[in-house]
Amino acid sequence: MYLIKPLFFLSILFVSFKVLPQSTLEQAENYFDKKHENIRNGLADVENIDKAIVLFKQSNKEPEKTIGLLKSYEFKASWTNVSAREKRELYEKAIALAKTKSKEFPNNGAIAYWHAANYARRADLLDITEAAQEGVIDEIKKLAEKAIELDEKYNQAGALRLLGGIHLEAPSIPLILSWPSNDEAKKLLRKAYKIGPQHPANVFLYAKMLHVIGKDKKAKKVFKQLINRKEREHYFLVDQKYIQKGREYYRENF
Repeated sequence: MYLIKPLFFLSILFVSFKVLPQSTLEQAENYFDKKHENIRNGLADVENIDKAIVLFKQSNKEPEKTIGLLKSYEFKASWTNVSAREKRELYEKAIALAKTKSKEFPNNGAIAYWHAANYARRADLLDITEAAQEGVIDEIKKLAEKAIELDEKYNQAGALRLLGGIHLEAPSIPLILSWPSNDEAKKLLRKAYKIGPQHPANVFLYAKMLHVIGKDKKAKKVFKQLINRKEREHYFLVDQKYIQKGREYYRENF
């Protein structure tokens, strides 16, 4: 009798935990985590990310809802087979949402980061000179600096990676774009690599920076670390992209 009672109550407790429904936000995050489930020709199927977007919209928990939508819009536009027009619309939708919500949550580093990231992705659709002339790159710089100020570690040093990459790769255009600097790239990308060495984009940009400033021996060592990596499950496509970029850069320069 004394043995049966504890077992009975434990079984009731187990059943209670088992049947607890997931919140809408949890369901959305689960579908977001499954975004790489079906990949064809280097792009993800839209089914899971579309389900995530629908569920994030239904959630009433902020700021998680906004963060979920911003990262989902960016993923769908960047890593699925949508048209050029839909890409632009998704980035612009994200930018508009981030601009509104950054007033409501001015100290949220995640919203600040995804604002900068979607702005940068939209800029990728423009010619670099056009983007510079329109002040787009200056705006990305401002947004990335704000994200760094709020939370430099968010998304594996995402804002440091973003701004450092611009300093490293954007051309200097007299009277239009004069601030990109290898010194700033060195400072930002070294920090990004230190914070998030697990992210292949951090490794690629850090190694490329080392090569650009003439530290070939160290650059070669870091590139070797990158090109022998395996893609992470939840970051498969971005990892694949930068591991491949690393292999190509290494082959062409060493």
